[in-house]
Amino acid sequence: MRIQAQLTPDAESDKIFAAAIDQRLGQLLDAQIQGAATPNMAKLWRRISQAMQGGKRTRPMLVNLGYQVVSDDADPRTIEIGCAFELLHTALVMHDDIIDQDFIRRGHPTLSAHYRDAALAQGKSTAAAEHIGNAAALLAGDALIAAAIQVLTTACTQLANGEQIIEVFHAAIQHSAAGEFDDVLFSAHLESATLDDVLCMHRLKTAAYSFEAPLVSGALLAGASDDVVGQLGRFANLLGSCYQIIDDVLGTFGDEAQTGKPNDSDLREGKMTVLIALAEAIESAAVQGWRNGEISNDAMRALFVSHDLETQARQLAEECCHQARVQLAALPLRAEVRTTFRRLIDDLLRRTH
Repeated sequence: MRIQAQLTPDAESDKIFAAAIDQRLGQLLDAQIQGAATPNMAKLWRRISQAMQGGKRTRPMLVNLGYQVVSDDADPRTIEIGCAFELLHTALVMHDDIIDQDFIRRGHPTLSAHYRDAALAQGKSTAAAEHIGNAAALLAGDALIAAAIQVLTTACTQLANGEQIIEVFHAAIQHSAAGEFDDVLFSAHLESATLDDVLCMHRLKTAAYSFEAPLVSGALLAGASDDVVGQLGRFANLLGSCYQIIDDVLGTFGDEAQTGKPNDSDLREGKMTVLIALAEAIESAAVQGWRNGEISNDAMRALFVSHDLETQARQLAEECCHQARVQLAALPLRAEVRTTFRRLIDDLLRRTH
């Protein structure tokens, strides 16, 4: 869920849009702080606001880019819909931290870590403090999802394609939950998973809400036809699949200084990644031994290296991007929009964090 590919605002209009997103998010968060039912909830919203500072705003930028697929006119509702996706993203990140039992993200303490540390400082046990931290993150995520739905629904009122956009947003939430649940079960080895299962999981938990839904929502806002929406959705799914495959590679072979997390974390947590799925197809007994604790994480990494699984995984990502370029060629786009999409594809493949 950690999209770090660059959608750098080059055009002046894009810079204005990015600034407008930050300003509107500030207004929405301030309203939540002022309208909070209790002082503690107001403090939680302040923590949420702090956690949202400095983000890349990739999903709002994708909403705007999806809109530009169809129209070069400005529509202030792109800002509202973009903010709804940013609120949703923050919510899912906080829930993801609970699922992954993470108290550090990109080298910085999470919201849950703040409440955990405050509880520890008051003498709570480690288990009790972590429970408090996770409860705060869970409730923050719930509040953010409610706020995101409210912002989106208000923006879609009296809009021709409003019901479709709302349905896309709701489907993205459902798909993300389904993908995350599969991830939990696969990683706990409670369900078996093939490479196709892992790639499907990636499409559900990452591509659906981080790529497809923002791009399609922007296009629908601009009045896109069903054909364009379908093409854009397929294109976005391929982008998301490429992103997550590279994420799996970086989770084991990335530079810790750039990724912000230890490069043994996926193996330590037993994550069902593309690398594990590829290894299982070649050395199923070794993978089962690793799951049983009989084979070390270092031995698994050595297995990845001996079979050059990093290259195989990157080839899968390359194939996704090749198919995305084919989809892109079929879309009727202005030159500058096509260039932005091409740059995004290249960034997804080359990214190091």
